[in-house]
Amino acid sequence: MWRFGWNPGRTLRGADLEAVLVSAAYGTDPLLRAGCEAVREGDVEAGATLLVETREDPEARAYRAEALGRAAVDRPDEVAALVEEGVDPVDTMLWLGHTLLARAMALPSGGTGTGQADRKAFEAALHEARVPLEEAARANPEDAAPWSALQTVAMGLGDREERERAWTEASARAPHLFPAHMTRVRALAPSRGGSAEEMFAAAGAAADTAPEGSPLPAVLALAHAEYLRGEQRRLVSEGNSAYITSMALGRLHGEAVRELFELAQGWASAAAPHVRAVQAHHLFGWAFHRAGEQDLARWHLGMVGRYVCDVPWSFFGSARTEAALAMAELGVDPRDAEQGG
Repeated sequence: MWRFGWNPGRTLRGADLEAVLVSAAYGTDPLLRAGCEAVREGDVEAGATLLVETREDPEARAYRAEALGRAAVDRPDEVAALVEEGVDPVDTMLWLGHTLLARAMALPSGGTGTGQADRKAFEAALHEARVPLEEAARANPEDAAPWSALQTVAMGLGDREERERAWTEASARAPHLFPAHMTRVRALAPSRGGSAEEMFAAAGAAADTAPEGSPLPAVLALAHAEYLRGEQRRLVSEGNSAYITSMALGRLHGEAVRELFELAQGWASAAAPHVRAVQAHHLFGWAFHRAGEQDLARWHLGMVGRYVCDVPWSFFGSARTEAALAMAELGVDPRDAEQGG
């Protein structure tokens, strides 16, 4: 771990690297990406087999359901029809719920400049996604994946009671499920009615109790990103310029960086293969880049290969652009970087 390979004489441009990066929305596993591509082209049966294989692995199940949901975003009727074709409804309802959730999350969600009609459409889409997810939870009571997704539904609707219930159910079934903790941290952000104290406490608890080799400690970096995004929005809404806002936010520093370093070092020294490894590298990479810890940021972003994750880069602009600019500044070329996870 912590091997810092870098050629300081190499000049990279963000615009060039941006064209090289590939979205991790359909996963980073070649088999899953091939399945998602088949689904996008109309072969929805190809996706069903990928979920059957995951019933004993909560991380893989949630990960594949998310990716397949995005792949089938324009084909919800075809996914729903799989039940009539004999595909097990346990998998089909989970997939359909994620498909409808992906459709909902692509809509304007009620932020600045979003009208009442858009907000109503967003809420209606979330309610639609809730139905198959709840059915999936009933059909397979041991499955944490539908409850993890129901957290996102409740968060989008601003339903605190349902959000807490979904979190309780998901964590009871899979205490260290990465996406459930990601959503938990985001749901407790001050911008969503929570507080910085609650959010950082949840992230810290997840990091402290994570199994050895798990990328889960990266959720603490997510908490920092959520906090800075909220502060950025507040400063902009108060009429501050982009320059003043940037100067006011500054960098991560002090105890926050030391804590992230210890967590990242602990993970890197014992990392086990994990479907969320690339996501964790992006979170730590963003945090260390923000902190001015170039060697650490360079190492983590050098582990993601060509894959870019929306979170946390999209909090501050286009994910692809922000990640590419950071990589160029650090001298990380995704064309020859070591593949992560």
